[in-house]
Amino acid sequence: MKTKHLNLRSGDGDTFDNIIEDIKQRNLSKDNMPKLIIGTGLSITYGIPGMGKLAEYLDKEIAKSKNGKLRGMWKKRLGTIKSKGLEAGLANLARDEDVLVDRIKVLTVKFILDSEEKLLKDIWKRDTGFSKLMVYLSGTASVNNKVIDIMTPNYDRVIETVCDRLNIGVITGFQGGLYQWYNRNLLKHPTDFYNCKKYPWVRLFKPHGSINWVREGEEEYLTNDYEILRKKTKHIEIVAPGSSKYREGMVNNMFRYMREEFNDLLNQRSYSLLFYGYGFNDDHFDTAFFENFQRDVLILARDVKPEILKKALAQNNITVFYHEGSDECMIYKSEKYVIDLPLWDINQFADTFLG
Repeated sequence: MKTKHLNLRSGDGDTFDNIIEDIKQRNLSKDNMPKLIIGTGLSITYGIPGMGKLAEYLDKEIAKSKNGKLRGMWKKRLGTIKSKGLEAGLANLARDEDVLVDRIKVLTVKFILDSEEKLLKDIWKRDTGFSKLMVYLSGTASVNNKVIDIMTPNYDRVIETVCDRLNIGVITGFQGGLYQWYNRNLLKHPTDFYNCKKYPWVRLFKPHGSINWVREGEEEYLTNDYEILRKKTKHIEIVAPGSSKYREGMVNNMFRYMREEFNDLLNQRSYSLLFYGYGFNDDHFDTAFFENFQRDVLILARDVKPEILKKALAQNNITVFYHEGSDECMIYKSEKYVIDLPLWDINQFADTFLG
């Protein structure tokens, strides 16, 4: 396959202007409003450490444990974690390793809580490509239904914080004050509860949980009080990294509702899919996404799996901006280009596409 070259900074600007307008029409327009799938790439953009740093933290903390069996379980998987990453290293966890899953879950909550609290003011202040994208989409959405749908497996509250700064309401499925209680209909029928004609809203699906969701007994609630959350780390609702994701995602009602409601949206007629910083590591989501890859798809990620690139080269409706070796690359209408801008970076993408 021959790779083409585009120099966007100089001679090929006019050619790329046509590509920009085509992508905006197919992936960012009112008539083909995107449903966003946001991965850890967004968290990293705002400084929240990714899986590599989490793995280092887990290794350090588990090494301190007095439970020799727990240390042994972790040590058995440490080589794969270091060579292939945390998700791969924790794949195929057995049911008799639940003690390891439980410890990883609590430590992950502490790690994300501490990281996020230190960065919260900076997240609030920063004007990033993601915030520009939210402003653009809120102005593009239908005048009769100003709802932007986002699904994220991230546990942190970056999206919620950015939307607060932009005065964009966030529909999480919870309602109330200091303690908010879950009402599935808020996600399912938002226009019954919110003025979605006058104001923009983000309808946010978090099927792997969130560091501000707490479950105690049969009660599930949301709170954004750090003091409360620090005391409730053992009860915070997240799906820990590793193979427990699928099992817990199926049996936990909250996670299952989030997944089912977002999957229902994929049955709608007119929309595109926009993936940012998403690794395609969750089979029970990816199957539904791949079934919808006949729609217009835009993928922004530094690292993209070979099977995704293969799909993009075979289908002219899939556009990918990514990094490969020492090159910045684009796949557009089944052709691969080397370009001179890192358009997988949300900041560069927003500057180039949104002005």
